[in-house]
Amino acid sequence: MEPFLPVRFLEEVDPTKRQRQFGHVPVFWAWLAQILDANASCSKALGLLQSWYRASELPVPAGDTSAYCQARCRLKESFLKQIFGRINRSLAGAVRPMDLWQGHRLKAIDGSSVQLMDTEENQRLYPQPSSQKKGCGFPVMGVVGLLNLSHGGWEAFESCQQNDHDAKVAPRLLGHIEADDVVLADRAFCSYELIARLAQQGAHAVMRLHQARHRKLDWRRGKKISPIERLVVWKKPYQQSNRSQLSPEKWAALPEQMTLRYIKLGYEDRTGQKRTLVIVTTLLDTEVYDAGEISTLYARRWEI
Repeated sequence: MEPFLPVRFLEEVDPTKRQRQFGHVPVFWAWLAQILDANASCSKALGLLQSWYRASELPVPAGDTSAYCQARCRLKESFLKQIFGRINRSLAGAVRPMDLWQGHRLKAIDGSSVQLMDTEENQRLYPQPSSQKKGCGFPVMGVVGLLNLSHGGWEAFESCQQNDHDAKVAPRLLGHIEADDVVLADRAFCSYELIARLAQQGAHAVMRLHQARHRKLDWRRGKKISPIERLVVWKKPYQQSNRSQLSPEKWAALPEQMTLRYIKLGYEDRTGQKRTLVIVTTLLDTEVYDAGEISTLYARRWEI
């Protein structure tokens, strides 16, 4: 990890500024090892700490896992954010031309959820599912993240309540998307607003068509490119979505219409039934961006 996270850097950002047995730096490494080891137990993490101190001929920390767990809770958010930023910059600097797709950085947006410690504050901010009885469940936090497929690291993520729609949270990640990035996403994110805002930033979208549009799909409309491709025009919705967090002025600044490319694919679902999905993209040049390559590209989002 030294090339990506130098010891000197950790010493500089360590808010404790002293090497306690359960200081920020040793506890961070123990916690990271615990995560990478398929979520190993706290007792194993403590054992790793003790082994490292013993091998370094330093006083071995005594005590049970309680001391380690309390030290882990003391890790400051600012400390972790600086580590996150340093690793991201190191990964970005190591990207090679062969890691790009047609010269573009690939980024994927997706949503998930995580369980949190059962504390009053966590229950207040991220309530447990209503289907669970009080005292029988854990707080659940929704997460929408941006993964850089060109280097394999997380660019950023946003937390939310579990019932918040992914499309409502995704725009918060736009600050981490740059011109010429290609953003992959599933149909939950395929909205006029998000695609238009990506285009305003000079980025490109490759997404699955939202089911509401798919149900109304008329393949005869638009300009035919090939039997599986068409150019279509989307018009801006008359009303701003209640999920949108844009100001009225910024909503009005979105283009009145967009030309998009549809690519139709056939596939079999888990039951063996033949289905059709449609990919929506702002990559309109068919000579540069082949339909088959875009289809393969969309499949890469499942390789996370």
